[in-house]
Amino acid sequence: MDSASIFTALSSSVLALLISLYVVPLMMRAAVSLNILDRPDQNLKRHREPTPYLGGMGIFLALLFSLALILKLDAFSSAFFLGAAMIVTIGFVDDMKALSPKLKFFLQFLTVFVVVRGGVHITIAILPLWANYLLTFLWLLTIINAFNFLDIMDGLAATVGLASLAPLLLFSAIQGNDSLLCLSSSFFGALLGFLPYNFPRAKIFLGDSGSMLIGYTVGVLCFALDYTAKTNWGLLNPLIILLVPLLELSTTSLRRIALKIPPWRGSPHHLSYFYRDRMGPLATVVFLGTLTLLAGATALLNSLALSRSALLLLGFVLLSAALATLLKKRV
Repeated sequence: MDSASIFTALSSSVLALLISLYVVPLMMRAAVSLNILDRPDQNLKRHREPTPYLGGMGIFLALLFSLALILKLDAFSSAFFLGAAMIVTIGFVDDMKALSPKLKFFLQFLTVFVVVRGGVHITIAILPLWANYLLTFLWLLTIINAFNFLDIMDGLAATVGLASLAPLLLFSAIQGNDSLLCLSSSFFGALLGFLPYNFPRAKIFLGDSGSMLIGYTVGVLCFALDYTAKTNWGLLNPLIILLVPLLELSTTSLRRIALKIPPWRGSPHHLSYFYRDRMGPLATVVFLGTLTLLAGATALLNSLALSRSALLLLGFVLLSAALATLLKKRV
């Protein structure tokens, strides 16, 4: 990785940060004027006053404008941006008027289909092409919805998204992949510029457009990188990096199924709510963000074939997540 590539990545990140800091307040005002607001219902939505959506639109515009000035379009980036535009549009429509779960999932499926047709998919050499395609569908649909599940608390999805981007930035730089480094740097800057407006107490929410964009972007970046130069166990790195959103999705779904609630129906049975009731909202965001950073460090150790160290750190992350559930519930 030469100095010019590093300078380009830093420039794209700073530019996206500045654009995001400018655009997000504009999205707040637009949401208020268009009445695109998330209104409290004293049930699942316990914020104090109607809060604008469209945070995801601000992040997408910051990403788009920053990379338009720096990144040279190729087949990968063209397919990526087409998918990103589709996923943001689906989320925007859902924020305006709630889509049915079946229609929303179908549109997500269609987005992944378009991206795969554009040549962006998982590539595991020992698997036939159809199996790589199938894994891509399963992976992206899972991660998109995992971040959608995670977006239930001020600053949570954005913080976990930033923390999951940290190892992806490192892997991109180590592998000398200028395109992925520029993309991940810009998205990091765009998310960082959004976070001051979303951190407790939030002035604007991600909305489905934002949470699904984070899931889509980190999902694509995770499988676009190569982790197997020193060990085939590196294939597990995407699962490790995104351990926190995957735990949120799986535990919440299992609890709902056990209670005979459809997994896609909103309910207070989220893992992160469980932590919130014991730690408080801010501590929960910091805790899950820290676990995500440690999971990223585990993935880095795993790629370096330091299996014992990786297993120890992964065990620590999982043990911390488990022990935190034993904390006494706050009154």
